[in-house]
Amino acid sequence: MGEFEQKVYCFLVLFAVGCAYPTKKLECNEQREHVCEISNFTIVESMDLSEYEFPDHPHLAFGTFPHSDDSTYVVTISKELADLLQSTEKLEMQNVSLQSMVLWQNLRSLDASHNNFFELFVEPGQNYQLRELNLSYNRFQAIDFVQALPALRTLDLRHNYLESLDFSLFDMATELWKLNLANNRIQTISTSGSLHLPRLSSLMLNDNMLSVLDASEWRFSMLQELNVARNRLRYLSMCEVNHSFPHLQMLYMDENRWDCGHLNATMRQLHLLSVKPMSYYTTEDVEPCPKSVEEICCY
Repeated sequence: MGEFEQKVYCFLVLFAVGCAYPTKKLECNEQREHVCEISNFTIVESMDLSEYEFPDHPHLAFGTFPHSDDSTYVVTISKELADLLQSTEKLEMQNVSLQSMVLWQNLRSLDASHNNFFELFVEPGQNYQLRELNLSYNRFQAIDFVQALPALRTLDLRHNYLESLDFSLFDMATELWKLNLANNRIQTISTSGSLHLPRLSSLMLNDNMLSVLDASEWRFSMLQELNVARNRLRYLSMCEVNHSFPHLQMLYMDENRWDCGHLNATMRQLHLLSVKPMSYYTTEDVEPCPKSVEEICCY
């Protein structure tokens, strides 16, 4: 091999080696202790990520939320990117215009609040370890993915677009202790058969459009806090409350359409069960009403 051919050969080898490894290594900002924060970066659909090397860090954050950040966009977490983030156990992606995401098994905590998020992809048969999930202030209309997340402990779905909900989706979520469904558009909640959530302590259903709350099939033996404020409820079955929530301590019930006769009876039974009826909103937040029972408006 001549000298020229040797130089060409060496160049081609070096080029091939250079292409085999990522050429752009993303660095962590040192703004937060124990958190690898990545900003000034954009991920969109169909983007080739093979040239990037992502930090091998257990706690990753895209963007600088709650601080203003107009330089970071993560529109999607594709299967390709999910495979690159396998070592990440805690992920934050608030206010980065996220729309869809593929979940990976090792992820234990996800805060993807304040986005345009509407689709979380899960695969049947996978052993997902996700325990904390914050999807508040997004665009979810369905949450079927919950069936694949038996390790969930907290789920925040405030301010989404849910209109109806089958609570049977939570049948496998026996570790769940806090569920927040406030500020949606929920009109109906159904349940297919008995539902036992032995660790559920707090259930937030306030600011929805419920006219009936059918808890007859629920067995939430450790529930202490139930919030149904600002719905369209006219009555509450105390037989269901006593049977389904035997350890209930606080019931937020203001800003509904309670029937005064039913409300009087309900209040007496709540006191007998040592359940404290409470108002969730201050008097400045509510409109005056002609009648009330223990400061809860009725009609």
